[in-house]
Amino acid sequence: MSFYFPLGLIGLIGVPVLILIYIIKSKYTEQVIASTYLWELSEKFLKKRKPISKLAGIITLILQILAVIAASLLIAHPVFTVPASANDIYFIFDGSASMNMVSDGKSRFERGRDEIFEIIDESLDGSTYSLIFVNNVTNVMFEGVADKEQAKTNIRALNSGWCAADCSSAVTMAQDFYDKNRSAVIYLVTDKNYQTENLELVNVSANENNYAFYEYSYRYTSSGVIGSGKVISYESDAALTVELLVGKDDALTTSKIAEVKVDAKKGEPCDFEITASVANFTSLQLRISNGDALAQDNVVTMYDETSAQSRRALLVTDSNDSVYLEHAISNAGKAIVERIPTKEYSDAYAHGYGMYVFSGFTPKTLPKNAAIWLLNAADGTGNGSGLTYRDMQVPRDETGPNSYYTPKYTSGTSAQEKALTRDLVKSDIAIRQYAKYGVPRNFVPVMSVGGDPVICVGLNENNDRQVVFAFELGDSDFALKGDFLILVRNLMNYSFPSVIDATTYNCGDVMNVNVVPGCENIVVTTPSGNSTTLDTVGNDVCEVELNETGTYTLRVKTVGNAETTLYAFAAVPESESRFEDGGALVLSGEREFDYSDGYYDELLAFFILIALLLLADWGIYCYEQYQLR
Repeated sequence: MSFYFPLGLIGLIGVPVLILIYIIKSKYTEQVIASTYLWELSEKFLKKRKPISKLAGIITLILQILAVIAASLLIAHPVFTVPASANDIYFIFDGSASMNMVSDGKSRFERGRDEIFEIIDESLDGSTYSLIFVNNVTNVMFEGVADKEQAKTNIRALNSGWCAADCSSAVTMAQDFYDKNRSAVIYLVTDKNYQTENLELVNVSANENNYAFYEYSYRYTSSGVIGSGKVISYESDAALTVELLVGKDDALTTSKIAEVKVDAKKGEPCDFEITASVANFTSLQLRISNGDALAQDNVVTMYDETSAQSRRALLVTDSNDSVYLEHAISNAGKAIVERIPTKEYSDAYAHGYGMYVFSGFTPKTLPKNAAIWLLNAADGTGNGSGLTYRDMQVPRDETGPNSYYTPKYTSGTSAQEKALTRDLVKSDIAIRQYAKYGVPRNFVPVMSVGGDPVICVGLNENNDRQVVFAFELGDSDFALKGDFLILVRNLMNYSFPSVIDATTYNCGDVMNVNVVPGCENIVVTTPSGNSTTLDTVGNDVCEVELNETGTYTLRVKTVGNAETTLYAFAAVPESESRFEDGGALVLSGEREFDYSDGYYDELLAFFILIALLLLADWGIYCYEQYQLR
């Protein structure tokens, strides 16, 4: 026997206290009688009961001591262990999107929950229950719960998600439990037909009818828009109706404009195409009108990307070599470029442009709420750039084979570094000299010489996107290389980012939200209505996990209280719509015991015992009072 709360045994101090009280308390009582005659007359009747009267005090003491002992044990909460009398039961519960399929008014998840409840109710008393939940992430939700009702209460709090999930990671967790306890009974509750070993499979699939989009897209034509893709019926042949709905002023309010009939064969993707005469739209929705077990994969929504910004740039330079940069920004960067000499630049130009390019010159105060490009800023790095100029790096051998530097592109694997070097051949270039800067930690190098970045990007002190070239284009052959135009295009996409790179995702994806110049805050609202304000301070990209199916709304507030509303749609993963075998899941090792130790911590017996002891003590007290009348 063990105790949950051993300090409760401190209550046993009450036993010697009771004995002490019994020793020192008065044994005599004062009684008033009517006359001696009456007393003598009644005494002959009391003589028969004197033995009980003498024992009454001791019996009361014993009952009170037992009551104190029982109360102390009750507080300490004893646990009794009975060897080989129960089971340690572990459940792996699948909470993936496919568990939301409904038949006969119940989802697969609800049927799985009922199966678990039945196993718990039929299990031996003294068993313990643990559960590994497979959802967006795989976690042990509870472990070693001995109370059946508590275990069921914990399970009722769970809900299935909308992401794809693989039970193999949960089996890895279960393997650790099984290695420690070879008598464990482990159930896998899922809707996929896994081949299992040392696992009890509980398959809650009912082979429900389910239709879904297999592929989908849209394209503009001279007469309107065409929605196309493939639909599939997973369980049977079906005549499906695919509808096209359009949202214009309000992207969340749609109206049906066209439909097409599709004869789908079981398990075979079937092509469809719908043409609609609409010149523009905010949202385009495809919908399978036929009812099935999972309505959420019958609808997909595509939003027109309206987040593109007007690219207007100001180039401030006195260098004739900057003509290469001007043409690259205008053509590869698709921007409108205005060029002025450095002597004409003043604070009057510090607003009205989406990007400022300073070549060989840096103003004392950088413009705010715009992208900044600095080329060969030398020691005039400008207030707010975050750069610290150190010195100019010039090769020692100015005439020999080592008269130039050969920088290397970044080989980083972050999403930002991949975007900056996208499509580059990464051919060698030569630089005659460059400025050595100290740069903030949040800057990402694109090209470096040794440990010195010669091209890097990051957020400056004004929280604006900044691109730094530590050399003049005239001091290198970079402008003559094919990589130059590609890199300028990538840097322009960094400087003028769309808030989101795409509008259609799958549940479980991560949506990158770009912090555009002049952004004050971004609020993301999930399909269920939960709103979150993203941390845009010091970050140029924020990540949003898409764990719900449906439309996410992004409200972007920029300087001047201007607000832009954008939408993104997260679809049910295709792997969760189809019916397929889950493969093999195996727990290695031989089972050694059929049963494990049972644990019993029922406290009802202690409550009953204390009540009986107090009732008996009260009865003796009443008896004494009656005899002394």
